[in-house]
This record gives sequence, C-alpha cells and structure tokens, in this order.
Amino acid sequence: MGKREAQQCVVGELDPESGLCVVKARRRGDQASTLSGVRAPPSRTLPPETPPQAGTGRVRPARTRYRMSGCLRVSRIAHRLIRPTVSRLRRTLPAGARSLLDAAIESATESGSELWVIGGAIRDLAAGGAPAEVDLACDGDPAALAASIATRLGETATVRAEPRFATARVEWRERRLDIAALRGERYARPGALPAVHPGATIEADLGRRDFSVNAIALGVAGPRGGELLDPCGGLEDLASRQLRALHADSFRDDATRLWRGARCAATLGLRPDPETARLIEDAPRWIARSSGRRLWAEFERVAASRRTGAALRLLDGWGALRGVHPAWSLTPEASQALSRRPGPHSPALLLAVLLAPLAEREAIAARLTAPRAARRSTGEAARLLAVRDRTPPTLAALEGVSGEARTAARWLDPAGQRLLQHELRRWERTRPPLDAAALLRLGLARGPELGAWLERLRRERYLGNLRDAASARRAVRAALRHAAEPEER
Repeated sequence: MGKREAQQCVVGELDPESGLCVVKARRRGDQASTLSGVRAPPSRTLPPETPPQAGTGRVRPARTRYRMSGCLRVSRIAHRLIRPTVSRLRRTLPAGARSLLDAAIESATESGSELWVIGGAIRDLAAGGAPAEVDLACDGDPAALAASIATRLGETATVRAEPRFATARVEWRERRLDIAALRGERYARPGALPAVHPGATIEADLGRRDFSVNAIALGVAGPRGGELLDPCGGLEDLASRQLRALHADSFRDDATRLWRGARCAATLGLRPDPETARLIEDAPRWIARSSGRRLWAEFERVAASRRTGAALRLLDGWGALRGVHPAWSLTPEASQALSRRPGPHSPALLLAVLLAPLAEREAIAARLTAPRAARRSTGEAARLLAVRDRTPPTLAALEGVSGEARTAARWLDPAGQRLLQHELRRWERTRPPLDAAALLRLGLARGPELGAWLERLRRERYLGNLRDAASARRAVRAALRHAAEPEER
C-alpha cells in the first residue's frame, strides 16, 4: 500500500443504536492518530481482509460484535451529528422562541393535534448549531392552532393566516412562529406558486421538500411526540456534508431553491451530489419565471446568513446571478469585501456592495423589486465610487448620502474612499460662521442672495479662509463695500 492510500485509511466501530460508523483513528503509514467523526450508513460492504486500496469510497466494512476494520477515504468521512431531541431543542432556543414553541406544544396537546418541528431548526440542531426559531407543521388547521397559541401568549400576540397556502403566523415580542398544515403541493407551471392540498401524512409532507437536509422532522406533540423522522436520508447527507435535491423538477418548479441551496451549502459546508450538480447547471434558465418579490425575499435571507459571501460565490458559480439579469456577476471587489465580512448584513448594504460597481445596477435592482431606499443607497454608493475630486461643490453634492452607501463604497475601494469620506465628514460638520440673522443685520436682504452667502461662508470656512465670526463679518462688510463702489462712482 502506497503512502497516499495509507493517508486515506481509517479504523473505527459501528454504533449499534444509531447505525452510524464512529471513526476512531486515521492511519498515516505505520502511525495512527485520533479522529472523531460520524458517518451515515454507507452503501457497500467489504470483508475485513479487503486490501486498503480497494476499500476507498463509500463502504461498510464487515462487522463482528459491532467491531469493524477497513478503509474509507478521509474526504468522505462525515462530521459528528447530535441527535435532535425535544429537550435539546428547547435548551438551545432563545427565550422568546422557546416560549412560542412551549405555547404551541400546549395548544396542540390540548386539541390532540400532531405537531412537528420541521426543516432548518432540526438540521441545524443535528449539525451542532443553535436554531434561532422553529417552523411547525400540524395535522389540523394551522389558523386555529395559531389563534390558540396567541390566546396563551396574551394581548401582544397577533395572528396572520394564509388559507390559500394552509399557513399561519404568530407574531409576539419581535418573534414569529410559522405554522403550516401537513400537505402536498403541485406546480401548474415553472415558477408558479404551488397549489397546496392539506391532509397529507408527515412522510409525504417531508417528501415534497427541496433538499434532503431540510426534510427532517421532530415530533413535539401528539402520539408521535419525541420521534425523529428522516424518510429522505437527510441526516446521512448532512453527516457526509452533501446537498441533495429531492426531485428532478425541483429547480424547474421553483428556481428560488437555488438561493436556498446556496445558503444552506455555505452555512453548513455542503457540496452538491453529482445529480444535484447536474440539475443546478440547468437551473438558472428557470429563474426568469420567478417573481421579483420571491427573489428579493431570498436575497434578504442570504443577507441575513452567517456566510453571505460564501453563498453569493456559490450563486455566482452556479449562474444564478446571471439568471436574474445577464449583466449580474460577483465582482472581484465585492467578493473580496464579503470574504472579510462574512455576514449577516442589511439587505440595502449588501445590494449596494454587489451592484454599485455595475453599469446595469438599476435594471438588476428593478428585477429584484428592491425597496426604494435600497436602490437609493446603491446609486449613492456608485456616486461615491465615481468621485475624482474633493472640492466643496463635489462634497456638497454628496452630502447626506446614506450610511449603507458610505460603508459599501469603503468596502469596495478602501484606499480611495478613506480620504474622500474623511473630507465629506469634515464638510458635513462645517457650518457657516454667521447665520441668516447675522447676515440680515449686516445689511443683506432676504432672498436667494442670503442663501448664496451662507454657502459661500461655509465653503470659505471649510477651506480655512475664515476662522471665526469676526473674520466672517469683516469679509461680508468688505464684499458689500466693494459691491457698492461702482454705484458711488
């Protein structure tokens, strides 16, 4: 066995309870080093005497009394997972989100409903993270359950129901809880909103989802409370850091799943499996069918991600940005800026960083249906980047640009913006040494001339030609005398 094969070998034992291969050590030549990790049940079985070079890939070495030996490629060894439980979920949630979940469990238990925590919260918990909130699925009416939850929480809780999609939301103390009925769905055409059909089983509900790692559920109320359900192999994919789409038409039905996939892959370090990679190559052409409103909602979620830059690099590589607009790509300046500042960011700031360097910024922002304030910040950042002088007229034209625009311009051009924005701040702090009342007392009349004098005095003070009010009064009197001299002659 050569050196390369030796470095790729591991030994370990099989956990009889979970069925996961717990890796104990990695062999490097004649030495072994400790390696902790968990691997979901692999796809092939080899006898213990199999030569190491034949045992690379996804293998399950033969086991005796749950002891095992064999070879796996280290690149395919997965990270250790934490088994999600209701108690562990409650411990990791912030206090407000925990109160919402507790109220939901009490309401579902009282009504005899089946209640599941689904998707991202269970995925993140299994990966060792701390979910910030939960999404729920129930076998009853989500609006009725939401109303019961709001009653338990008191007058500050509000409910919004969407009967068309069989969903409801409880908002309480700046927290929210989304509840959906267990359902199936159909897409009439690419990019259309789905037609939902409540009454599905939890297994069918999970089977309709986008990626296997999002098709995991934990029962929190009802006869299946405490049950961890993973019908699509999401935990196996999460353990091996794999992003796997559940359906061949997944991106055709809803191309915004590209954005969700990039966000998930960037946050958890996932890589598309070969079939999903093939689907991703074909997916950008379907983005044209997605509404700007849905694209902006996904953009906001990317901005709120802890790995914003990594997600955008994936989207750029997958062609998703060009799918939104042919002129949109991740510029080197934006990529570098975001690599130093992973996230989260405000959507307005992120939009300015991404679009300010691009000539088609307005068209891209319009396609995303970005809010007016975000578009304005993007335009202001572009103006800052285009400045080539620091004269008072230029600074006056830039006065009042938003904080997002200034930050975006600094990130994109640190050296050029450092001095410009220093001078802009100095200009904005500069006030005329005399106010309008003082100028009137010196003999100036009300009208445009008064405003022109105020701007002139501000400019002269910024340039250092006027130090205080006394020097300003002398300058005004001299100018008025000079203006009156031709009339006297």
